[in-house]
Amino acid sequence: MGNNHHVLLPDDTFTRKQAEAVAAAYDNVAIEDGQRANFRLVVRHRIGGQMVWRAWNYEPEAGGGLKRYIIRCGVRKQ
Repeated sequence: MGNNHHVLLPDDTFTRKQAEAVAAAYDNVAIEDGQRANFRLVVRHRIGGQMVWRAWNYEPEAGGGLKRYIIRCGVRKQ
């Protein structure tokens, strides 16, 4: 976790392309419940896989909420 560079989302709603970039950068972030244009991005705890935070891509301020948990709990892929 010495690398402070994070792949992050915009503060508000986000696109599938933006979510895919974040999910590709972290071991414990994934797109779930995908329904074409609408989907959830989920951050899971690195030990045990319990959900830490999730948000639908169309929710107001969804990216801002996810950002806090990605910075705090995100496990960057090597």
